[in-house]
Amino acid sequence: MNTDLKAKFTGALLGSAIGDALGAPVEGYSMEKVKAVYGEGEMKAGRYTDDTEMMIGVAESLIANRGFNGADMALRFILNYDATRRYGPGSKEVLGRIHAGESWREASKQIFGGEGSYGNGAAMRIAPVGIFYCDNAELLREIAYKSSHITHSHVLGKEGAALQAYSIALALHGHKADMPSRLKGFVKDVSFKNIALAKEYCTIGTTNDVYKEKLSKLEQLLGKQTAKAELITELGTGEAAFDSVPTAIYSFIHANSFKDAVMYAIRLGGDTDTIGAMTGAISGAYYGEAAIPGAWLDNLEEGAKGRSYIKRLGAELYRIKIQTS
Repeated sequence: MNTDLKAKFTGALLGSAIGDALGAPVEGYSMEKVKAVYGEGEMKAGRYTDDTEMMIGVAESLIANRGFNGADMALRFILNYDATRRYGPGSKEVLGRIHAGESWREASKQIFGGEGSYGNGAAMRIAPVGIFYCDNAELLREIAYKSSHITHSHVLGKEGAALQAYSIALALHGHKADMPSRLKGFVKDVSFKNIALAKEYCTIGTTNDVYKEKLSKLEQLLGKQTAKAELITELGTGEAAFDSVPTAIYSFIHANSFKDAVMYAIRLGGDTDTIGAMTGAISGAYYGEAAIPGAWLDNLEEGAKGRSYIKRLGAELYRIKIQTS
């Protein structure tokens, strides 16, 4: 087996969990407050959140079915559910509806006034899709959309997950400097249907190319010395997929190591666990498992579905990928 590629598979999943665990203690903090906590970048706590618990469910389902099965993936989300992992209200409601008997195809459409969620809850868990479908961009998008739909039916949430998954796939294949241009060629024109919501929540207006505009801004910011405050204003650190996925991508490209990328992302503040998880997934796919600081890995929680289990999931996804390629 290609051990380098295998290490990128395990690196993506472990990197996601590491970023999540590092960001969890400072979720919602300002940039200044995060800096006071993470002076040297040591891990404060190794417990992961719903980001990783749901990522584990995605990986388990892909492995068990050798591909996507929506009913099975939804069931695994429900079986793995631990309320202490800090699930968001939208995902909590959707999983409750499915557990009560609603179809996984319909439950997510019932929340947020029928609009569905455009949060980053689908993108945060998408790493297994990014590595497993790394060789087929359109199939990757299709599966990213389907897996997202279980909890996030809004097109902006789905496209954010697809963008994150494709970033991971590109990183796996060694792309970094050219990643923004490749992402702009991949991403679809998507927008709010509800213009009132767009005006209230979207930082860049109501255009039909939300992610393309963010990626253009990302390129501009990479081309100069950008202060963190400007980055936060332009790309965002919020829970909306369009206010966090581009930020994770920037953090990866801007830095020169796994550690620097993840710590840069977390030190921005805001939705630190999810932006940390997404940055960690991209960075782990690019640099491989060996680039993750050993002290961080040692401190990541162990147990029935801890770091060893997550590593095994990555290795098994790699094994099936090689068998079916």
